[in-house]
Amino acid sequence: MKIIFPVILSLIAFSSVDAQKKTINGKKIKEIKEWKIDSGKRTLSELSKYDANGERIEQIKYETNGSQKERTVFEYNANGKCVTETKYDEFNKLEKKTVIEYNSFGKRSKETSYDAKGKVKSVKEVEYITE
Repeated sequence: MKIIFPVILSLIAFSSVDAQKKTINGKKIKEIKEWKIDSGKRTLSELSKYDANGERIEQIKYETNGSQKERTVFEYNANGKCVTETKYDEFNKLEKKTVIEYNSFGKRSKETSYDAKGKVKSVKEVEYITE
């Protein structure tokens, strides 16, 4: 039981970007805007952009004053798997880059995060335990 719970938790966390393909009634979505409504005032809080394959390619989060809070760019391989997530700060300055690796079954197996200078910040590995 001790092994199963962390593995399930990791699978949920690692599958978040894989599940980002977006369609409505079979039509591909180009953008999704999320608005915060406070005292009747509508403010853009998040914008996600999608490519022709329905893959999320960019996510921008905004402050309540409308300025950019952070921006993340997603890159995919030929199989439609996200292979890099590059995060920028409010000034579009590189903050972090995460490189994602997949096993022979197409499942995430490793994530390596680098700081703005290219130094490794963290490494996560996923182990799949089957019957």
